[in-house]
Amino acid sequence: MTSHTFECTYQLTGSEFATLHEELKKFGSYYFENRPKMAYENKKTDKITKYVCTILSQHGIIIYITLRETTPSTFVPMLIYRINPTRMIEGNKDNYVDVFHCNNALDIPQMANRLLNKISPNLPNIEICSLSRFDYCVNIKLESQQQVTDSIKLINQAFDPTSGYTQKMMFHTKSYKPKYPKTEATFLKSKRVEISFYNKRLQLQQENLNDEWHEDILRAEFRCFKSYLNDLYKKFDIDNITDFFEKSIEIGNYVIAYQLKKLKLDVMFRSSKSIESIIKNGTFKAKTKLDMLLLVEWVSSHKSLKRVIDTCSKSIVNKKLLKKFHKLGISVKPLPCRSSLPEPFNLSELIYKFADAKKSVRVKSIVLDYL
Repeated sequence: MTSHTFECTYQLTGSEFATLHEELKKFGSYYFENRPKMAYENKKTDKITKYVCTILSQHGIIIYITLRETTPSTFVPMLIYRINPTRMIEGNKDNYVDVFHCNNALDIPQMANRLLNKISPNLPNIEICSLSRFDYCVNIKLESQQQVTDSIKLINQAFDPTSGYTQKMMFHTKSYKPKYPKTEATFLKSKRVEISFYNKRLQLQQENLNDEWHEDILRAEFRCFKSYLNDLYKKFDIDNITDFFEKSIEIGNYVIAYQLKKLKLDVMFRSSKSIESIIKNGTFKAKTKLDMLLLVEWVSSHKSLKRVIDTCSKSIVNKKLLKKFHKLGISVKPLPCRSSLPEPFNLSELIYKFADAKKSVRVKSIVLDYL
């Protein structure tokens, strides 16, 4: 199981903030204030000041200190670490593609602590922080850029709005009508978890980042936020961040399987003819089969499942009918006739295939050139 970035937080006392603030100011332009807009314009007391320390950014660590004003004379200071294990291990190398295998997760706190303690002995160690975000991340290597583009389009068109997730949409600049983005398929569940599929190579090119591999990668990210992490803590009987790292592979397998199932992406994508054959040979009643065949026809002609659900009556599409497709292990959205993707296209299988791909990393012999 592979991951990318995690965040952990620690609430500072007033004196702890004052000490760290003075120490970090010594790094000059590597420590600066970033004051965002007020969270709620009508609440003058709800102001947030953010300080950012980038002295360790080349080693995959960014330090934030936020001050939330509760009254004009009081505030609550919070320390946040944002850590990319791959960049921390590989030092100054501009590696924007590789992900970190969770087999080595237990080594990360000690490595991060060594870097942080060199900056300031007053920075709290990772073990006593609270995990606030953890991104499971998988590089799915496809055969061409066209396959990456086609897979993103397919995932967007197969989205089931009855799943309880919100699909990221854009607006056409002329018609102002909503449309899904062509370069990503992103779904959010109540600020708890965000699932995103995007074209990694295109993202690197757009941000002018190093792309020496030139691989055609569909990046799949499962971003777990605080409330969802709290539930995972309970489910896996976890008390602290070290326990989470120890069980990160088991947790990752669960998170990906559960989220794909809820999004109904744990199915096979097949051609219209294949779907029709599977339905006709199924054990459903004749009326149910006819309804399913009609729905496949409607989805094919309307381009996406969401559009059918938004425009058609419940006599054509409903939750019970959609569950029939999931029971058969097939998507109601057929593979387009001219799609570059192979049939059947099994997204779930590809994710687990590349999540289990191990990359040798010199974790124990890390060279901290900065130190």
